[in-house]
Amino acid sequence: MTLSRTAYSLIALPFTLQPTYADESKDELTKAHSSRLGPLIVQSQAPLQITGLTPLLHDPTLLKNGETDVFASAAIASVWANTPEYQFDYYHNQFMVGFLHAPSDANKIGVWYQYRYAANNRLDGLTEKFHSMFGIDQNGRTEVDEDRFFIDLPNDNSAPREDFVGDPLLSAINLYGEHTVYRSAHHAVSVGATLFFNRVSRGTFANTSFEQGLQINYGYQRNKHHVTASLAIVYRPDKPQHFVSVKSTSMSGGISYQYQWRKNHEFIGEYLLSQAKTDTESLGELNAPVHEFALGYRYLFDASALELVALENMFNHDNSTDIVFTATFRHRLML
Repeated sequence: MTLSRTAYSLIALPFTLQPTYADESKDELTKAHSSRLGPLIVQSQAPLQITGLTPLLHDPTLLKNGETDVFASAAIASVWANTPEYQFDYYHNQFMVGFLHAPSDANKIGVWYQYRYAANNRLDGLTEKFHSMFGIDQNGRTEVDEDRFFIDLPNDNSAPREDFVGDPLLSAINLYGEHTVYRSAHHAVSVGATLFFNRVSRGTFANTSFEQGLQINYGYQRNKHHVTASLAIVYRPDKPQHFVSVKSTSMSGGISYQYQWRKNHEFIGEYLLSQAKTDTESLGELNAPVHEFALGYRYLFDASALELVALENMFNHDNSTDIVFTATFRHRLML
């Protein structure tokens, strides 16, 4: 099967399935599933994950016919991964803007653009103080200069990459389609597909890639409690990313729990799990899964919301980003 046929099949598959509705009427379902904003606008920020398609969590209980969610987000991150096989020490920032629209109760389409670049956001000092306060090992942070832009992969026999501040890491557009296959008053299941095109034409991370993703989404809503879970598989060209050979396929997933504390306040916790994108033996911990936890607060006002998020690595601190802070503005448009 050619790449173009693969891409067509992925984006068309969700819309070939027919939704199954439980005994509740469609009016009751629409009322039950159109009130909240679902999971956070947040992605894995691990060094290899950020070089390509990283699927978002999507909640199939959201949006009814004619509704549109528009969002804009900004993120700042500090990367520190220090092992004998590699060293990543730099900052990156990201801006992302897009929308998700429901042309019918069962279907959604979305487009978002993301731009990620290396920039000095001065998080090293804050990270060191946080680790010191809670007795967490600095893992060599205090032995090098702060605010470096440095990547070293000794086993690839190349010189370290240094002083790449200002270089783009990613400039990508995502096209997303989703179709709900089951819905009841409290549960919903959907399948979604993403087409991803990235082109970085200059700098240390110059690269062009076309990737595709297929995912299944589950949503549960009851009173103040809302759960979302997604499982995705990504197909990518077999070419280096971030100077590392990557596998042609990998999987990722996540789960989100949202609690509506008061009318205008929500607290959200999310766990993200990503399969390693490389299986190169000389890269040690980069072959291990990436575990990340996001803690978010959402303030709701009228048809808009403001999200503030901190994302931290878990379990394995040598293959993921140290700390990420994200702010997102979201607005729902209705017919």
